[in-house]
Amino acid sequence: MKRAYAAVAAAALAAAAIPMVAQAQEQTDPNAKAEFVGAIKAGKKKATLKVTYSCNAGQALWVSAKQSASGKKDRRLPKEGSSKTASAWWQSHRNAFVCDTQPHTATFSIDKVEKGSKGKLTDGIAWVQFCVTNGDDLVLSGSRWVRVRA
Repeated sequence: MKRAYAAVAAAALAAAAIPMVAQAQEQTDPNAKAEFVGAIKAGKKKATLKVTYSCNAGQALWVSAKQSASGKKDRRLPKEGSSKTASAWWQSHRNAFVCDTQPHTATFSIDKVEKGSKGKLTDGIAWVQFCVTNGDDLVLSGSRWVRVRA
């Protein structure tokens, strides 16, 4: 039982490292890209975001949305470590994705299940990050302000 908890804890720590790795590295796939399609649709427990993306390889995907208390742009949110100042931070490392050099359009979920997530997404705008990693390499990093409809 202790081994199972240790394995889960190790996996959670590795997953939590993806945002830090993503912000600190250059994208290794020069052709990879992500385009956010429409607004984030936020419910009480889950939000969804449609993304058109392409990448050549990937093992892990992290999707994140951070929002200020006012729901307006806050210049601090695109900065590293800004999840501490965000009023709401929803994220997920659990979405399925495909990296085969072809463009794909899919709807991805974010929520407050993962450690550190907090708050409530409200009508307004959020800073969104979409990062694909392959081992220690950052394959794809897309980020921008996206409308939230709650």
